[in-house]
Amino acid sequence: MTTHISVCTSYWRVLPLLFTLLLTPELTYSCDVCGCANGGSYFGMMPESHRAMAGVRYQYLHFNTHPTSQVLRTEETFRITELYGRFFPVQRVQVLAFLPYRFDEQVTTSEVKQQQGFGDATVLASYNVLNSFMDSDESRRFNHTLLVGGGIKLPTGRFRYDTENPLEVANANFQPGTGSTDFITNAFYTLTKDQWGLALNLSRKFNTTNSQGYRFGNQWYGTAELYRTFLLSNLSLVPHLGVYAEHSAHGSQGHKLLTETGGNLVNGTAGATLFARHWMLGITAQRPLAQNLSGGHVVARSRALVQVAWLF
Repeated sequence: MTTHISVCTSYWRVLPLLFTLLLTPELTYSCDVCGCANGGSYFGMMPESHRAMAGVRYQYLHFNTHPTSQVLRTEETFRITELYGRFFPVQRVQVLAFLPYRFDEQVTTSEVKQQQGFGDATVLASYNVLNSFMDSDESRRFNHTLLVGGGIKLPTGRFRYDTENPLEVANANFQPGTGSTDFITNAFYTLTKDQWGLALNLSRKFNTTNSQGYRFGNQWYGTAELYRTFLLSNLSLVPHLGVYAEHSAHGSQGHKLLTETGGNLVNGTAGATLFARHWMLGITAQRPLAQNLSGGHVVARSRALVQVAWLF
């Protein structure tokens, strides 16, 4: 009799939980949030702005979804290896290109799901509308550069979002790509005085609807970083400190606005870049200062970026 009562008690404790999982599918759906496949771009510190470069960088990002729930809690980890380059096809025109390869992992309370593949390629072109180094032979106390332009993000990454397939991650953001062709406008501004510098970047991303009827929300993202150059024999060391901010509007599927998507994120950034004659090595760490992602259902953790490039 005692055993029977114990089993019945456990049954009635579990029953409300089963009803919760069956009657609230929106909770598992609300993981779609700014960042990840649709995240804003952190360009990192790229001084020596007059030189072309080709390199590779590695990014590590980590998120917790429903962190206070013992049932719905998940952890998403994104490891992104990215080929990138900066070129000057004609005078005053700068072209940036990025091609990521992603290793993504989602850990739930019952299983681990992993996937990998190429992400979405991005190409940006900017015109140097202001450059006090190039525009005058006079020595200046302060020097300025301003590049304005835009570009395109191509759907080179796979997007297969199927909420009915138990083998797939029911999360539009947990995909190598977004499945859409998106458009970007941006501006890069640099102010320097002696060995000090201030680098600002502001970008606006306009997303389109993909073939599955899903549309990620438009985004704003930008950085402000203060840096100083230290000369060490044949090397230059450039430590930097700043902030990265991102805002993502709500996404939509069909004609339905997904109010559980989008959000705001502000990260503090710190790092250092080492320059040799033809090589650059940099590392940057970010830590959230303020955030409200997916209505509070998603929490961004610290992230890191390491990059190495050849200058020519």
